[in-house]
Amino acid sequence: HKALTAALFATWSELGVEVVSAASDMKAYLEAYAGGNTDIMIGRWMADYEDPDDFTYALFHSAGGHMRAFFSSPETDRLAEDARMESRPAVRESLYRRFESLLLENGVLIPLFHEVDYRIAAAGVRGLALRSSPPFINYPELGKSEAPAGHAAHEWGGGVIHVPVGGVLNDFDPASTAIHEQAETMPLVFETLTRDPEGGRVVPWLASEVVPEDGGARFRFRLRRGVRFHDGRALSARDVRYSFERLLQKGTTGSRFLLAPIRGAQRLIEGQASDLEGFHIVSPSEFVIELEQPLSFFPVLVSWPGAGIVPEGTGVIGESWRKGSIGTGAYRVASFEPGRRLELERNPAYWREGYPKNEGVVFRFGVPPEEIRSEFMAGRFSLASDLLPTDAEALRQDPRFRATYRECPSLVTYFVVFNTHKGAFKDARARLAVAQGIDAAGIVRRTLGRHAIPANGLIPPGLLGYVSKPRTRPQTSGQASGAHTVSRETIEVTAMVNPIMLGEFGAFTKELTQAFREMGYAIRVVNKTMAEFVEAQKNATTDIMIGRWIADYPDADTFTQGVLHSREGVYGRYCWMPEIDALTERGRTEIDPKTRESIYREVEEIIAKEALMIPLFHEQVYRFARPEVEGLAVGFGQPIVQYENLTIRG
Repeated sequence: HKALTAALFATWSELGVEVVSAASDMKAYLEAYAGGNTDIMIGRWMADYEDPDDFTYALFHSAGGHMRAFFSSPETDRLAEDARMESRPAVRESLYRRFESLLLENGVLIPLFHEVDYRIAAAGVRGLALRSSPPFINYPELGKSEAPAGHAAHEWGGGVIHVPVGGVLNDFDPASTAIHEQAETMPLVFETLTRDPEGGRVVPWLASEVVPEDGGARFRFRLRRGVRFHDGRALSARDVRYSFERLLQKGTTGSRFLLAPIRGAQRLIEGQASDLEGFHIVSPSEFVIELEQPLSFFPVLVSWPGAGIVPEGTGVIGESWRKGSIGTGAYRVASFEPGRRLELERNPAYWREGYPKNEGVVFRFGVPPEEIRSEFMAGRFSLASDLLPTDAEALRQDPRFRATYRECPSLVTYFVVFNTHKGAFKDARARLAVAQGIDAAGIVRRTLGRHAIPANGLIPPGLLGYVSKPRTRPQTSGQASGAHTVSRETIEVTAMVNPIMLGEFGAFTKELTQAFREMGYAIRVVNKTMAEFVEAQKNATTDIMIGRWIADYPDADTFTQGVLHSREGVYGRYCWMPEIDALTERGRTEIDPKTRESIYREVEEIIAKEALMIPLFHEQVYRFARPEVEGLAVGFGQPIVQYENLTIRG
């Protein structure tokens, strides 16, 4: 760095300060700065360990700092000592910032630059990774190919995938994730530490390794190397901490509860703390998360799209879609028209080499089932779903699309939830009469055919607690044996209905409504939009709610805690019970699978006994693809389609 030093000396000379070097070699330099017998020292400090303590206490503490001969003070000693004992990251950071300010305010040093380390590997070398601490090179992992591989430019192409969606997307921020449309699109831009790429098998994603410790009360995460955000910044543990704290402070109730098991999360949610107590950064690529109590499936929770990672310092996403929607995903946001259209373009620096295989994905929202069918047939949509059941069956029989059709059982349950605390169905006998009198399975078979499976309970197939056979609901105390109390007069009841039940599943809802009328209850739908439906969930103002729950993660907990819990459950205000709260909380902390199974079976028994809801059906996930589209597969993870695998044959 001779040129820089010469320029520095010249600048000082212009200010009237002439500098003479007192050391001619490294030995003399070390002796001079250790004794502090020069006016200034020009040099560097290479960290012994990755923590600010090595640049504060280790350098300037009066008791043993390497540069204490040049500067030390009681105030900086106190700050360095306090920071060493402080466990809260945010408080430590404030102490180190104060330390830095004191150095600058007192003119102790002139910060010059941080050196950029680098290595250049020969063409035949494989597996090189450069680290910020010794050993800087991962020598044990290096290898050489027999012959240097020639550089082959990636041939992009693959076309643009056009996808219609029946629902509406108005917000594109992982912290606001609450509906299926967000869960299907968010992971393409904002990725999570873990992911369910194949249906029911959660694997490390942005994390390269997740290690449980202390019986599931702690989890150690190591981040994948080489991952960068869309703006070029490298992913670090600080970004994960910021994203989690942001979610807990600003996220939706449905997303925040996923991180609630972390120590100190509730204090952050309630505004009693500014940092997440249970999040401990070990290094830029490693951190430890401490939980309030053991939770065996915690790595599954952070696979939910709402836990997507954003860069530290991200404000309100959406103020500028091209600049604000920054993640690590396979796609970048090119444009977003809330409620209408989301256009994604390929991320050319994506960490998974060779992906995405296409140039981009364009989502259109709020498309009616009839338009999805006609535009798909005309070739203007690449994929099709959210169709009317009759149209889906017709396409299945069409030889042009039979080979490209894919289906998979989904982790989603449709149901009618009774308001058990007020209104027409506060009386358990009235609920039981309706629940036992309506043949939901028959309506499913007549109107939905093979596209749905009649539900015997809240929990879908494949998860702990699933009820495989229809059960006869026992009667509550006080109900006459064999008697079904049916109103002799038609009583009007209010209902919040998920818009999909009035569109894609309109035929089913029509028969269900008629069945209620035959039981003496006329349903009056009070909402028109999804926004009204979501808002109503918070207040439970109607007599019933007809909707669905799509699993946040592949575990029964998402259906018990996520649906029924009095505080965290989306529909908890409609039908919460202290007994179910206690069971769901036990299920979350229980490690033994058999015990957890018995807990969820007990929840299902209470649902049936008290007629808290009428389980309707579990939807079959499906997609049709145009003949020219290749690579389609579906699963019940989020997103359902791995869009980065799709290509359009030229």
